[in-house]
Amino acid sequence: MKLINRDNAGKIFFTIAIVICLYMFISPASWSILHVDEYWTYSLVNLPLKEALVVIVNDVHPPLYYMLLYLFSPLGLTSSLYFVKVFSVIPYILIMIVSATKIREEYGWLTAGLFVFCLAVMTEFFIEFLTARMYSWGLFFVFMAFLYYWEVINKWDRKSWILLTFFTLLSASTQYFFAITCGLLYLLLLIEILRRNKDKIKQFAKSVVVLVVLYAPLAYIMVRQIGLHSGDSKDVVHMTDILNYFTFFAIKDESFNLEIIALKLLAVVFLIILIFLIYKFNDRFSATGVFLMYATIGLGIIGLALSFSNSMRVRYMIPIMGIFWFSASMVIGKIKDDRILAVMLVLVLVLAGAGVAITEIDLNHRFEFNDKKTDFLNSINNNDTVVVFNSDYGYKILHNDLNKTKIYTLSDTYFYDSDAEICKDFDQILQNNTDKKVYLVNWKEKESNKQYEDNYNLTKVYDAGHYHFNLVNI
Repeated sequence: MKLINRDNAGKIFFTIAIVICLYMFISPASWSILHVDEYWTYSLVNLPLKEALVVIVNDVHPPLYYMLLYLFSPLGLTSSLYFVKVFSVIPYILIMIVSATKIREEYGWLTAGLFVFCLAVMTEFFIEFLTARMYSWGLFFVFMAFLYYWEVINKWDRKSWILLTFFTLLSASTQYFFAITCGLLYLLLLIEILRRNKDKIKQFAKSVVVLVVLYAPLAYIMVRQIGLHSGDSKDVVHMTDILNYFTFFAIKDESFNLEIIALKLLAVVFLIILIFLIYKFNDRFSATGVFLMYATIGLGIIGLALSFSNSMRVRYMIPIMGIFWFSASMVIGKIKDDRILAVMLVLVLVLAGAGVAITEIDLNHRFEFNDKKTDFLNSINNNDTVVVFNSDYGYKILHNDLNKTKIYTLSDTYFYDSDAEICKDFDQILQNNTDKKVYLVNWKEKESNKQYEDNYNLTKVYDAGHYHFNLVNI
C-alpha cells in the first residue's frame, strides 16, 4: 500500500505554484525597482528604437530581451513600470503550461508539480520573476533547449531538431552566459552521435550551420562589446563565492552565519542523495542536467574573467538552476520507496521554507532601501539643486527621479535625453551654479572618481552601494 499518493502530491505542489504566480501580479515587488539594472531596462525600452539600438550594441548583453519588450512599445505598455516588470513573469507561466501538458504526460504529476513549485520558492526565483531583466526568459529558453536535446536523442526526428536549434538560438540571443550551457548541450549531443548514432552527424551539422549563420550578427556585436568592456576592472572571485555556487540552487544567501551554514549543509545532503539516486536509476537525462549546472558555472567563471568586467553573479545562474530543478524533480518522481520519497520531499519543503524566508527578508531590505533612496532624492529634487553625473550609467538610472533639478553629465558616450547638459568642464559647472547646491554622483569604483575626490572638497551625503552622492563644498 502506497502511503504517498504521487499524483495528489504533484497536484498540491502545482496548485501552490499557481497561487504564487497569481500573487506575483499583485505583490508590492511588481511596482518596485528591485535591482539597479532595472532602471537601465526601463529607460532603454522607452527610447526611440534607433537610439536604443545604439545603446544595446554598446552594452554587455544581446538584444533579444529588449526587442521582445519593444514589441509592446506601439501599444504604450513599455511606459508602465508594472508591465515591464511582470513581463518577466510570462516565462514562468509558459513553463507552467509546458509542465501541465508535456511534462505531466511524460513524467507524471509529481515531477510536473514539484518542478514549478521549486521554481517559485527556491533561491529567490520569486524575485527574479519580478525583475525587469532577461534572466527569467533565459530560464525558459534554456529549459526548452534542454527538453528538446533529450527529444533529439530519443527520437532523432525533424521536429525535435528544429525546436532544439530554435531554443538554442533564443537562449544565446538572450544572454551570452546562456550560450555556455547550450554549447555544452551540443558537445554532449556530438559525443552521443559519435558513440552510438554516427548516421545522425549530417543532422547535427545542419543544426550547427543554421546556428552559426543566424547567430553571426550577434557574435559580431559580442566581440565589439568585449572590446569595449574587457579593460574594465574585474571583481575578484573568492573561495566563499565558489563554495556558495554549490548550494545556490536552493539557498541564495551568501552570509555564513550558523543558520545559513546549516541550510547549505542540508542542500549538500539533498544533492548527495540526488546524485546517488541518479546513479541508482541510471538516469542519464537528469545526470546531464546536474552536470550542465556545475560545468556552466565553472566555464562561466573562466569566461567572464577573460572577457567582460563582471564576475559571476547568481542571476546569471538562474536558467541553469531551472535545468537542475527539472532534473531533480524527474529523479524524485521516479522514487518507488515511500520512505526515500518522504525524505526527499521533506528536504525540499525545508529548503523551500528557508527560500521563502530568505526571499521575504531580502524583499524587505530592498523596500527599505527604496524608501530611503526615494526620501533622499525627493529632498534634493528642487530648483536649488544641481546634480552632476560622473558616469552615463548613473545618469541612466536616476535622471527620471530628478526632474526638477538641473542635470549635467561629465560623460558623453551615449544614451542621453534632453533633460541633461553634457559638460566635461567641472569647474565651469561650479562657476555657473554658485548660488545652488551641487552634488556629484560617482559610480562604484570608477577610476575618474579619484580626480574629483583629490581636487575638490566633497562630502558624501548618500551612499547606495553602486553609486554615491557627494555635496561639493564650494
